[in-house]
This record gives sequence, C-alpha cells and structure tokens, in this order.
Amino acid sequence: MARRDLTAPPIARALSVAGVGALALVVVALTALALQHDRSPQPSGAPTAGPVPTFSFRGPGPDASASPSSSATPATGGAEERFLARSAEGMLWRATAGACGAGEPVVERSDDGGTTWVDVTPRSRGIAQVRALSGLSGTEAELIADAADCSPQLLRTYTQGRFWDPYPDLLARATYPSGSAPTVLASPSGEVALPCAAPASVRVGAQQTALVCDGVAHTRVGSGAFAPLPLADVVALDVLGRATALVSAGADACAGTLALTWVDAAGTASAPECIPDSDPAAPAAIAAFDDEVIVWSGDAVTTIAR
Repeated sequence: MARRDLTAPPIARALSVAGVGALALVVVALTALALQHDRSPQPSGAPTAGPVPTFSFRGPGPDASASPSSSATPATGGAEERFLARSAEGMLWRATAGACGAGEPVVERSDDGGTTWVDVTPRSRGIAQVRALSGLSGTEAELIADAADCSPQLLRTYTQGRFWDPYPDLLARATYPSGSAPTVLASPSGEVALPCAAPASVRVGAQQTALVCDGVAHTRVGSGAFAPLPLADVVALDVLGRATALVSAGADACAGTLALTWVDAAGTASAPECIPDSDPAAPAAIAAFDDEVIVWSGDAVTTIAR
C-alpha cells in the first residue's frame, strides 16, 4: 500500500483529494444504477412458473442418493403432510399442510401435468394449515384450511387460484380432520373418533374414509368402524368409491421405490406396482381416478395409467 506523501505541495495534495472524490462519485453512481435495475417493476399478472418444483426434500450429503429401506419410511402427517388433487379438466393442485402458528402452508397448481408449478397460496385469507384439498369441475379447486386463529374455513377458487373465497355454508356440510382435536373428524352429524392418536393422510370420499396410523391404513365404510387393511409401511393413500389406493415403502419387489397397491371392497389387495422416480424416504401424496393414479413423491410427479 502506497504511503501518503505529506510533503507534496498543497496544489498536488488538492488534486489528489479531488481524484479520490471523483472516484467515490463514480462508485455511488454505479451502485445507484444497480439498485435501480434490481428494483425495476416486474410484469403484473404473470405468475412465476419454472421447471423446478417448489418443494424439495432431498437433503445434501453423501447419503442423499442411497436407496432407503422401509425403516426410513417418512411420517405421513405433520407440517410436511402432502395433498394432491386434479380438477375435471386436468389441472393439478398440490399443497403441504404447514402447521397452525408454526409453519406456513404452500398451495400450487400445474396446467402441464406437474412439470411446472405456480404458487397460488391464499395468503390474503391468512391460511395457517391445510386440512383437505379437492379438485372441482373445470380447472378449479377447494381447500379446507385453518385461518390465522386456527379456526377452519372452506375456500374455493374459480380463477385458477388467483382469488379464493370462503364458503361457510359448505364448511358446515363438510367432513374433514378437526384442528381443535386431531383424533376426530368434524362432520355435520358430529365428531367421529379416529383409531389412533396421530392420524395422517386422512381422505374422505363419498363411500368411505381412509387414513394412516403408524404406517397401517384403516378404512371406514359409511358409519361403520375403522378397520385395518393388510398392508404395512403405507405413506399415502386415496379413496375411489369402495376401493383404496395405497402407496407403501415396504414392498420387497420395489426396493428403492414406492409401490402402488389397490385394495378392493372385499379387502383383497392387488400385486404391488413399482412407481418410477419415487423416493420411499420422502413425503408423498396420491390422487386416484378411474383412468389413472397420480403420485407426488420427493420432487417428482408421476402418472400411472390404470
């Protein structure tokens, strides 16, 4: 570093000071231009979509690519619980639950089969935890979610997620996991007791209700009692009429991937079908339909034709 020459004539020292001042002005001007560029307005009304999904559960480290065993089965409930739905015209919807007062939920939609996703979380409605997600007619959807005060609200969108509106009359007729008492379902006829202390992946259909308790699926037809299904290590499920679609992590024939199994109304289980691009150690959600099953596992969304 050059030593400053205090013996230089006054005019030379003045010119030196002026040069330093000019350089400082240049730096300030360049900084201002950079800030102005960063703060330039973005196009309004254009949702953000990209090829990389919002959710990522693949942690870094040397063991991230190791094939997990059934002992690594993830918890299906809690703040990372997932929901997946499809509207009548093929729009996909997904959400992570969040936790009321402890973690924000995220709601997204995709109009290209799950390749890209747009964040449509109804933050203006102050949602604190997602409890149910359903596709509606057209390209629209319905949410049951806790409000900021942890009270339930039913929201619907008819603008593909741009706006969400509450429907308290529909909430009064709905059946959904209760926020105030996690071990019960809220329903128009009163509370329905669930078969374990920490139920997860609760899905309510027109003919049956299904859920997961410690890796074991249970179903309830009509107003009957919950009964376990003959399948272990279940991480996600969905109901379709009297049939139940189950995704499990313990099938020997599908080591390193999840397995899809159907259980019919008589309780008979189909042979497991391995799900490509799935991760048994990551949270998962499925949506079952007459023509296909859609699986969201890790960062991948996979469609399996029936």
